[in-house]
Amino acid sequence: MGKKVENCALISILIGAVLLTAYMLFHNLGANYLISTDEAYHATNAYEMYKQSNWVINTYKYAADYFNSKPPLCLDLMVASFKVLGASGFAARFPSALGGLLTILLIILFLIKRDNLYSAAIAPVVFAACTPFFTFHMYRAAEMDSFFNFFFVIAMLSLYEMEENAKYMYMYGLALGLAFMCKGPHAALIFIIGLLYIPKIKKAFMSPVRVVLSALLAAIIPVAWMIKRSMFDGVQFINTLMFGETVDRVSGSGNKFWEPVIDFVTSNVSEIFIVALVTIVAAVLIARHFTGREYITVIRDFVWENYLFIIWTAVPVLFFATMRSYLDWYTYTSQLALCILVARMCGFIAVRAKGKKILLAATSIGLVVLASFFFIIPCIKNDINLAGTGGHPVDEFTEDMKTFEAQYGKEYSGRNVYLISDFRDYSEQGHWEPEYVAPAEMYCDFLPVDGTVDNFLSDTGSIIIVDKDLWDDYAGVLSGHVILQDNSYLIFSTDTY
Repeated sequence: MGKKVENCALISILIGAVLLTAYMLFHNLGANYLISTDEAYHATNAYEMYKQSNWVINTYKYAADYFNSKPPLCLDLMVASFKVLGASGFAARFPSALGGLLTILLIILFLIKRDNLYSAAIAPVVFAACTPFFTFHMYRAAEMDSFFNFFFVIAMLSLYEMEENAKYMYMYGLALGLAFMCKGPHAALIFIIGLLYIPKIKKAFMSPVRVVLSALLAAIIPVAWMIKRSMFDGVQFINTLMFGETVDRVSGSGNKFWEPVIDFVTSNVSEIFIVALVTIVAAVLIARHFTGREYITVIRDFVWENYLFIIWTAVPVLFFATMRSYLDWYTYTSQLALCILVARMCGFIAVRAKGKKILLAATSIGLVVLASFFFIIPCIKNDINLAGTGGHPVDEFTEDMKTFEAQYGKEYSGRNVYLISDFRDYSEQGHWEPEYVAPAEMYCDFLPVDGTVDNFLSDTGSIIIVDKDLWDDYAGVLSGHVILQDNSYLIFSTDTY
């Protein structure tokens, strides 16, 4: 009876933790504007692919886009989202949020199978504490990283399962190929970790047929896409994907070796890992549960059992440190690995707690949960619940585009539209920043054109959008033109009264 009560309590905690994570993923998902690094670009790519019923060629302002040099799988997911939910910021971000939910559910299922309900219940709490996942470039952004990391997790868990069932090599190969279709060469990390894990799975390589089939599964979708893409522009895009961006980033990087290392070790989950490690070791020592050689053996066995998660944590950080090419989100996959490792540590100590040792184990796990909520609560309060309420000029612009669509529908669809805004001091006046392009296209189906008021005046049938704070600078030339909308931004047509 006691075990049933314990399991019911753990399942309740698990469900609550998953619901909390789902709230962090989906609440106010479309509230704030799409930022230029790089979700505004991606949302625009996806919208134009959606408009043109195109699943292969990404465009920006309806010209082939070589800036966003990534395979199209995540853009295709956004296109599908637009088809189901309609074109919006919410729909652009929905696939990423869904990918986050699928990722944590997959991790939970793995931990239930391989560990226990303690590990499974802790995992979503630690996952939710990785607040950069929910604030920048991951699960609440129109980005490539969510599903890239989802397939990364599938590949890693397949490696783990491969030790007992060699057929998981097929799943590993397929996941590797799909990860490539999300972020291109970044998928090489999966291959590197696979090589380092061979000592644990060498039996799986005893069948050459299985190895070849796994390689084919990894290659078939990327190769098919490359052939299809090359029919449009030869190898130009593929060269940019494989060599251009990567080489430029490495050769032009000013990163130092320690930047990704320091960024990772100061991340939320690293701090939680330290709390878990210190408190669990202290609990074991105080309880005198293990002594002498037995204690050393248990630690060694735990490390060997979790060898995959240790190298998965270390390899991406060290890779980008060595390459001196680093952006904040490049270590997100290492943080996912550490989430799993922390959960397994908590499950490890929990199932070994007997009698008076239960209090020590509960104290250790409780401190991990408290440390997690130390990060979770401010994220929910300040980033998720208040999303889109700060009066940012692009938030205001986005709301104006929604209002314009509600008033006029598609009456002005396809019109050339000019923009006057000082959103960024370094922006050339009359230039459309990506943050503005995305909502203008998605909500009103405008055609953003770089240009000044003079270009607008000479472009019959066009529209100009003027930041209200700049009206005094342009009142002399725009007075008398029909005002289509008067909100945070003034929208004029070339018609006159």
